[in-house]
Amino acid sequence: MATIQKTVRFYDTVLIDEKDVRKSVEPDFWSSVIDAFATWDLKARSGKVFEVDYFVRSVSPMRPALPHLQIERIRDLAEQLNRSNLANGDVEPLDFDDPDDRVSEPTFVVPFGAHGRVAVMSPAVQGTRSETISRWLTLVLGLVAKGYSLELVPVVDPDVLKKIMDAEGAVMLEVHVDAGVAVPATGGGPVGDAFRNAQHQSLDEARMVFRWSLDRSGGTKPVRDALRKGALWVVRNTFSSNAKVKLADIDNEGRLVRDEARSIFKDRITKNVTFQTAAGQRATDEAILTAVGKAITEFTRGGSTIGLQAAGTTGTARISIERGKDGDGR
Repeated sequence: MATIQKTVRFYDTVLIDEKDVRKSVEPDFWSSVIDAFATWDLKARSGKVFEVDYFVRSVSPMRPALPHLQIERIRDLAEQLNRSNLANGDVEPLDFDDPDDRVSEPTFVVPFGAHGRVAVMSPAVQGTRSETISRWLTLVLGLVAKGYSLELVPVVDPDVLKKIMDAEGAVMLEVHVDAGVAVPATGGGPVGDAFRNAQHQSLDEARMVFRWSLDRSGGTKPVRDALRKGALWVVRNTFSSNAKVKLADIDNEGRLVRDEARSIFKDRITKNVTFQTAAGQRATDEAILTAVGKAITEFTRGGSTIGLQAAGTTGTARISIERGKDGDGR
């Protein structure tokens, strides 16, 4: 038997309106989405993000009973996928009898609990990023026409989030932005403006690295506060998977006390899971979902957790999930 190890990540669902106000979703949001996708035709539940095709399957299994979505990332034939024979070493192009067949990589999105919370895991080598899933769902559900965009916000250790929110400021912020990742069009104050100005001038295939660091004096309070708010903006918008911040506070004698540099995204709550599959065989959906279910159980035993939506949501957004009159689901 082969042992497969994967990471399950946890997110809360936020809807952002045209005024950039962040709102929680209704408790039945994900059940409505799952029910809708179960009846929509393939065209209605397909869409392209960053020139990559995706479509979704709505699955409601009996064992384990975890209704969920499987979002398939379609691999382009231009990627020159091969099939290799382990017995004789022959390598041939991966061709299909049906010209419409493609290789696809699934990402499991499993709703549970309150706040539109979901567990996300991909059995593929590289799972689809949460921001890509957010963009794709915004597109396919036709949310822009309803005045919203969807965001999957990582659930983090509430104590860590509180430290960032309550700190007097930050004296260092370092953020890496991968090539092709879009920076949010609004928010972030001076930090956000710097990102947008730089990306406008950047090379398409280049990764950008930003670092702000104050000298031993710690700079002024407005600058420290701008860096702290910039750090919250980076975390809340999840366009970076690699960011560090060094916080600072004022002690009882009025002196600036610096915290250790911390990796923001290492403080996300994740669960590592394992499942078994026969050597050379596919892992079954049942095995994958059983592992995700165990991760959800461990997560809910961990006590009180909050999503980053707690740092700025206002009220709840109620939207209808239905097919458009033209039959495209949007």
